[in-house]
Amino acid sequence: MNKKFMKALALLLSLTFILGLFAGCTKKEEPNTPSVTTQEEEKNESDNKKAEVPAEKVKLRISTMFGGTDAATDVYKQSLADFMEQNSNVDIVDESMTSVGEEYRTKIRTDYASGNEPDIVFFYTAADAKPLIDTGKVMSYDEIWKDYPNVGKDITPGVKDAMKEADGKIYALPVTGFYEGLFVNKEMFEKNGLALPTDWASLEEAVKTLSANGIVPFAGPLGQSHYLIEHFVLAAGGAEDHKDVFANGVLPSWVEGFELIKKLYDMNAFSKDAISMDIEGAQNLFKQEKAAMILEGSWFIGGLSDDLKEKVTVIPMPSGPSGKKDPTAIVAGFSSGYYVSTSAYKDDSKQDAVMKLVDFLTNAKTIEKMAEANGGVPAAEVSVPGLSPVAKDGHAMTANAKQLNMPIDSRLQPKAFNHIVEQGTPYIAGGRKTSQEVLEEVMKLHLEE
Repeated sequence: MNKKFMKALALLLSLTFILGLFAGCTKKEEPNTPSVTTQEEEKNESDNKKAEVPAEKVKLRISTMFGGTDAATDVYKQSLADFMEQNSNVDIVDESMTSVGEEYRTKIRTDYASGNEPDIVFFYTAADAKPLIDTGKVMSYDEIWKDYPNVGKDITPGVKDAMKEADGKIYALPVTGFYEGLFVNKEMFEKNGLALPTDWASLEEAVKTLSANGIVPFAGPLGQSHYLIEHFVLAAGGAEDHKDVFANGVLPSWVEGFELIKKLYDMNAFSKDAISMDIEGAQNLFKQEKAAMILEGSWFIGGLSDDLKEKVTVIPMPSGPSGKKDPTAIVAGFSSGYYVSTSAYKDDSKQDAVMKLVDFLTNAKTIEKMAEANGGVPAAEVSVPGLSPVAKDGHAMTANAKQLNMPIDSRLQPKAFNHIVEQGTPYIAGGRKTSQEVLEEVMKLHLEE
C-alpha cells in the first residue's frame, strides 16, 4: 500500500513540475525584444516623421514663347500655377516673352552663350537649336529616358520621330504643331463679289477689286516678312524648291517668289506703311477688318474674336503663275519644344523637379488645353473640344495636304534668314535691290556659317 502511494505521489509531483515548467516557458519574454505590435507602431511613427519633413525648396527658371499676346499664354501660366500648387517645394521663375520679332531668339542665344541658360527652355528646332546642341548645352531625351522613361509618354511616336535632329536624337518635346496658310475674311470677299483665291488669277483679281474699293487686300508686314517669304517661295517653286536652301545655288523659283511680292506691292496689295510695319501691326489690321487677307500660322486663331472666327477661313497659298506648287501643299510641322539644359539635369538638387515639370507640361491634359487655346495640331492623341470654324478648316487643310514642308528658317542659318527679313524683302519691294542681289547675299551668309 505504501509502495503504491509512493508511486502515485511521485507521479503527481512529476506532472506538477512539468506543468509548472511549461507555464513558465509560455510567460517568458526577452526584455529587449519588442513585440510585433510594438515594431509596427515604431515603423509607422518613423514613416510619419519622414512625411512631416518638408522637401527642400527648389528654384527653377523656365523661358518660353508663351508670353505677350500669344494665344496659349493664359493656359501656360495656369499650368505653372497648378504645378507649384501640387509641388509646394518648387518655385518657378518664368522668363517667358513673345516670340514676335527676333527678341526671343536673341535672349535665348545670349543666355546660353553667357552661361546663364534657363533650366528649361521652349525653343525652336533645327538651325536655331544647332548651337545649343553642338556645344552640349542641352540634353538629348534619348539620354534622359534612361533615367526617366515616362517623361513625355503622351506624345505620339510619330511626333517624336518628327523631332529628331540631324544626329538622329531628340532634344525637344513639343506641345502643339502648327500649320500656316492664307487666312481670308470670307465676309469681305462675299461683299465684294469675290471667290476665294485658290489660284493665282483669282488672287490677283481679289487684289485689284479690294484695292479699288478702298480695302487693304493683304495685311503684310514687309518689314517683318517671315510668312511672306515662306509662302511666296512655296508658291513659285513648289515643295521641292522650297526645301532647297542654296544646295543648287540661287534657284530661279526663289527669285520669282520675291518678284511676285514686288509685283503685288506695285498693285497696292499692301498698306502704304507695309515696309515699316511689324507683325503685330499687320495682325491688328486684319483683326480690325481693315484688311481681307493675311499669311499667318495656326497660333493666330487664338487671338481672333469669336465673331471674326466665324467670318474667317484658312486655305493653302495658291500656286504662282508657273504652277509648280501642288494646290494642297502647305508649310506645317512641329518646330519647337521643351529643352532641358545640361547644367540643370546634372544638378542633383534640381534634376527630379525639372523632369517632373517637363512631364507635367507635356502630358495629354496640358496638350489638349494648349491646342484648344492656340488652334494648333496636338502632339498627343487627344480630342480638342470647342474648335472654332476656322480652326476646323485649318485641321482639315492640314489633313488634306499632300506635301507638308517645314519653314525655310528651320534650314537656313539664322543670320542669313534675318538678312532676308531686314534687308531683303523691304528693299526688293521698295525697288532698292533686286531679288537676285538679295539672294546672292543671303547664300553667301548661309554658306559662311
